[in-house]
Amino acid sequence: MFAKNRQDKIYEHIQKFGAATTADLVKEYSVSVETIRRDLLFMEEQGLLKRVHGGAVANSDMKKFYNLQERNKEFSDEKRNLSLNAAGFVKEGDIIFLDQGSTAISFAQILKEKFSCLTVVTHSLDVFNVLCYHKDFKAILCGGHFIKEENAFYGSLVLDALSKIHVQQAFVFPSAVSIEFGICAYQQDLYQIQKQILKCADEIYILADSSKFEKKALLKLDDMKNEYCYVTDNKLPTGLLKLYKENGINIFNGEEK
Repeated sequence: MFAKNRQDKIYEHIQKFGAATTADLVKEYSVSVETIRRDLLFMEEQGLLKRVHGGAVANSDMKKFYNLQERNKEFSDEKRNLSLNAAGFVKEGDIIFLDQGSTAISFAQILKEKFSCLTVVTHSLDVFNVLCYHKDFKAILCGGHFIKEENAFYGSLVLDALSKIHVQQAFVFPSAVSIEFGICAYQQDLYQIQKQILKCADEIYILADSSKFEKKALLKLDDMKNEYCYVTDNKLPTGLLKLYKENGINIFNGEEK
């Protein structure tokens, strides 16, 4: 097979599956590792993909941002699926932090369905309202300046409260996630709150539906670190799952744990 034909097929594969590992491409086209590496380098130079450790991914698009009301209408099945997956990491009696956003609301509703005794700290008015009267839940709302578009609190008062809190698990809901650009947020007023959340827990869970992977957004919260657990729905492309594993990144989509 000529190099151009092979590169066309590699491009089609990555567009379809989101990513490809070098090992899989070597096996698929019966060529050397060096040949595939040259192909991927050439294709990156042409702007066709992005090389990462162990393979390549499709180019990251900028994730479009909508207000909370609009986001509540999007990907509802995926959000419920990943919320059910994430609930498997919670036990009765746990002390946890929930970030804000449409996925946070979905996750709060799942916690309400499945648990009777949790302590939940949040800066989201929506999350607080879902949980505050439920059975033996203790809901703690970190108040401050209020951003109406997100139904959440931000600013120095929230940051001060978070600096005094330590929880077992923090669940963070970013705008986008990618190997190249890391964990990203869009809303500037809430950016510092999310940064602080990453510092106040024994375990960090990054919850994002499959539409947010290999996308980028305005503000970088952190690298896609392998000490975090990434929870998503069952629609994440298999190519991305495999490449993330090659990079030691723990992705949980409900199919294995």
